[in-house]
Amino acid sequence: MTNRKVMNNKIIINSDSQTVLRSLASSSTTSNLIYDCHNALETLAASNDITLRWVKGHDGNPGNEAADSLARQATTLKVVGPEPIVPIPFSEYKTWLHEQTQREHSQLWANAKDCKQTKIAFPNLNQHLTNKLLRLDRSKLRKVVGLITGHSSLNRHLSIIGVTDSPLCRAWLEENETPTHVMLECTGVTEQHEIYLGSPATIPEVLSNLGGMLGFWNELGWLE
Repeated sequence: MTNRKVMNNKIIINSDSQTVLRSLASSSTTSNLIYDCHNALETLAASNDITLRWVKGHDGNPGNEAADSLARQATTLKVVGPEPIVPIPFSEYKTWLHEQTQREHSQLWANAKDCKQTKIAFPNLNQHLTNKLLRLDRSKLRKVVGLITGHSSLNRHLSIIGVTDSPLCRAWLEENETPTHVMLECTGVTEQHEIYLGSPATIPEVLSNLGGMLGFWNELGWLE
């Protein structure tokens, strides 16, 4: 605007960075970039009425969304111009890395042909549930992981590895004793279902209530 000799206008500059706005309002700074920006604003304000205003980022503001879009495009371009180049914030790198990792992880999981038992519990990646699992102590986590993967001390798995002769459910001898059967179908543990689990229809529903699920298995004592 200074180069275009804009004068006698009311100019409103929106920014989603509260840190930058506070820095510009400060009487001192150690940042060359903030210093240059402050001087440019002072020059522009000599012949214009300027207002700096904070707007919430990623909230549908057209100008802010356009600025973010152009900034993302700029990161893919070859750097041309005098040094020093304005660095990309480390937080931005972390965000990109996390998003890229999540996309690749989701695609890998969706295309995987094995881990069928685990896919019943995790049809899609669930970061919220993952965080809850990582906060469990080792004993509880061992039980939950065993139920998710099917590698637990239930008769179906024990019969596969040759520890027991029968894979049948100890409470209902007409079905194999698997996590899915016991937590969703078994009529032999109806009372425990009602107390701890309610009436879940899927394993992900059961996992959404880790406390109830662990209480259910502790009451049965089948995983000890």
